[in-house]
Amino acid sequence: MRTSALKEAAVTVVLPHYDCAGYLGAAAASVLAQDRTDLRLVVVDDCSPDEAWTAALRPYADDPRLTVLRTSENVGHLRIKNKVLQRADTPYIAFQDADDISLPGRLRRQLPMLERGRADLVGCAYEYIDAAGRSTGRRRMPRNGNLWMRLGRSTVLLHPSSVVRREVLERLGGFDGTVRLGADTDFHLRAARLYRLRSVRHVLYRYRIWPQSLTQAPGTGFGSAERLSYTRAMSEQERRRREAATREELLPLLLAPPNDIDFTLEPVAVGG
Repeated sequence: MRTSALKEAAVTVVLPHYDCAGYLGAAAASVLAQDRTDLRLVVVDDCSPDEAWTAALRPYADDPRLTVLRTSENVGHLRIKNKVLQRADTPYIAFQDADDISLPGRLRRQLPMLERGRADLVGCAYEYIDAAGRSTGRRRMPRNGNLWMRLGRSTVLLHPSSVVRREVLERLGGFDGTVRLGADTDFHLRAARLYRLRSVRHVLYRYRIWPQSLTQAPGTGFGSAERLSYTRAMSEQERRRREAATREELLPLLLAPPNDIDFTLEPVAVGG
């Protein structure tokens, strides 16, 4: 990482991907084109089966804000985010999915809420798009996620559209490092116990729904056995938090299990 040009970065944007060459270039470009330029973009390949994805990043190879890494084995996006967090030194961490698009004003509108002390985790409204990028609808998330969670709602933010204080992730241990899916909701549930979850009402993110995405594929999508199993475990843990009688009982229940796979991140050259 060429740190000399990046000392003043405010936010690290983490973009994991697996075999997503068709959309990766546009996703990375949408981050690098943000009108808040004080960012670092960390793209992490999760051991894709070939090198086709590197061509998608070649146009941005000379941008000093871009770092490209590869995992030593396939581990899933949650373990990757925990690993990147260990080396991040910016005050804020943002997320981006490899098949989605951040609209130009995303960070310009989200970061001030964190910088002015109004929130600790900030999402936004978003637009659904299909495989071809056509708009299929919009969704606004509640301004005050904590209030809606107290009313019984568990989904108050779209995880890849969010920006969070790094200290929040560090205090809570990041994401559940023992699973490949579902733990973004678990993180929001844990964070809401101690921190303020807010959303910008503007549409700042384009969220792609297509058959091969993690939330739609038969083995990992909504309704899959793996996701239902994790949802049950997550609900049980949340029940234990609700029943905690003291802060001393609650705090250990807010910590995520660490990564259960030992892997490395190696730099990848995409220029040439």
